[in-house]
Amino acid sequence: MPRAGQSRKAADDTLTDRISVGLIIRTFPPEMVDAAVASCDRTEHRRRLLPSRTTVYFILAICLFTQEGYSRVAELLTDGLIWAGADPAARRLPTTAALSRARARLGPEPLATLFTEATRASRASAASASGDRYRHWRVVTADAAAIPVPDSRENRSCYGGEPAAVPAQGRRPPHSRRADLPRVHVLALGGDTSHTIRHAVLARPPDHSPGTLARELCGAMGTGDLLLADDGFDDPAALAGAWATGADLVWPTRLRTSLQTDAPLPDGSRLCELASFPGTVRVIGAAPALSVPLATTVLDHEKAPASELIALHRHRWRLHASLASLGTLSPDRPQVLRSRWPDGVEQEVWGHLLIHHTIRTLKQPTERTEPTEP
Repeated sequence: MPRAGQSRKAADDTLTDRISVGLIIRTFPPEMVDAAVASCDRTEHRRRLLPSRTTVYFILAICLFTQEGYSRVAELLTDGLIWAGADPAARRLPTTAALSRARARLGPEPLATLFTEATRASRASAASASGDRYRHWRVVTADAAAIPVPDSRENRSCYGGEPAAVPAQGRRPPHSRRADLPRVHVLALGGDTSHTIRHAVLARPPDHSPGTLARELCGAMGTGDLLLADDGFDDPAALAGAWATGADLVWPTRLRTSLQTDAPLPDGSRLCELASFPGTVRVIGAAPALSVPLATTVLDHEKAPASELIALHRHRWRLHASLASLGTLSPDRPQVLRSRWPDGVEQEVWGHLLIHHTIRTLKQPTERTEPTEP
């Protein structure tokens, strides 16, 4: 049956649903899923109705068919697996309880590993592509999103927040209930025009501060990248770590009183020393569009004029908008994630990121872009 508040889709959507499951299997073939499961030591030791591989596909399916309940998703997945020839023996439908136990056995690590492997392959194939380019740089953006999760004691304990007071009338309006939910924080590195996600990390407080998350993204950067960063990437150690990879950076700096400035360059920018950054930077601060100055490690104003960097940063990729544009984790839905325990929440977040990767991979050939020069 559908999830609460959602309607059943029409029966003539069967082929579309089968194709959707088939697309997941084509993007993440069984051998790729099995390798991710094995690397996390989650391969089952006895034959089960729900082997680990099928459980991974089920998690991807609940992130794809967000309006459907567990039982209906299991039907759609089983039908799609048989139709695609991925599991011709998949005839018996598991119970909701069996699905929950299988998810608990699997944990979030295989989904995270699968995402890492998929994005690594995408980065390698896209290294010479024309998209995500500004002059000779590959443009990437670091951005964060706070995703509401179901209100439960376990999720509150992990992700913070206090239960909101209920008005005298006994019910809060839907927008208020959503605002009161605990949230899982995701920091991602995305292609600026392709909107593909190159790398992502999830926070589980108190172990992951924003600075720690930002530093974990540095491994996905390198020489030839131009990183457009915002408040989620303003940790000094993270900025220094990103610069150490060989990438160039553009980020907002609020340290107005810590600037030691030289004479202005022809485009109005200045070469400066920041107390919190190990190298010389160029600061762009005399533009009406800027609420705070931008700092960049590109010191030559002719290679990257101030007006162009301002335009790049203003129109940079946004994680939440990118997810919402494809229907995954859309902010206008009352509730997308289902899990009432943190491991399940992380499974679903990785699942939504994998679905986003699937759709972006499908759309990419029709969205060829020319190198950008604002």
